[in-house]
Amino acid sequence: MKLSDLKSYNQDIRRKAWEEIEKIIQTNQYNELAKNKGFLRSLLWHHLQGVREDAWKHLDVYKALSIGGIERALGANSDKIKISAWENIDNLIQYDIISKDFIILNRKYFWRLLRSYYPTIRKKAWKIFPKLVEEGIFMDKDIERFIEFLRYKKPSVRILAWKCVPQLLEKGFIKKENIYSEIKYLQELLTRESNIRKTALKVLREVK
Repeated sequence: MKLSDLKSYNQDIRRKAWEEIEKIIQTNQYNELAKNKGFLRSLLWHHLQGVREDAWKHLDVYKALSIGGIERALGANSDKIKISAWENIDNLIQYDIISKDFIILNRKYFWRLLRSYYPTIRKKAWKIFPKLVEEGIFMDKDIERFIEFLRYKKPSVRILAWKCVPQLLEKGFIKKENIYSEIKYLQELLTRESNIRKTALKVLREVK
């Protein structure tokens, strides 16, 4: 197996390479791998999404090899790298690679993802936000900052925030009195393009 196969453009080649890595880890004979910690860590930052995602799926390998510096991904300059890290919070905690306390202290980096320039990243970030709330990463002191998104000037961001409101009400993160004065910002979205209007109408029915 060539380590360079881990960053191949061919998904099957990458898969086979990771399978070989896993076999090596299971034998506890991975001295050679340990010499390539820098290379393996770089895969988590790789520009090719498939390579990056494959690497994040194998955090058990990174734990076994005691590869450090992974926590820097939470605050990476690239939203594409940063969302990969935040999507894998559970595994980072499970493998004791990053502590929950550290993640809470660095939650400020997540806010940017909620208004990312890239629509796909924005959607991914808003999808996991309620989960991060449930797990205690975001707390009461973050409510006001969340509410600011309910007024956000860009409709495509604002509607994603409102779409989370029913879940956040159910989880007790916010209360109805927190959003009564903000409803007008949701109602404004009823005049937007059909997909935003449809979602806005649905949320309006759920929160009233």
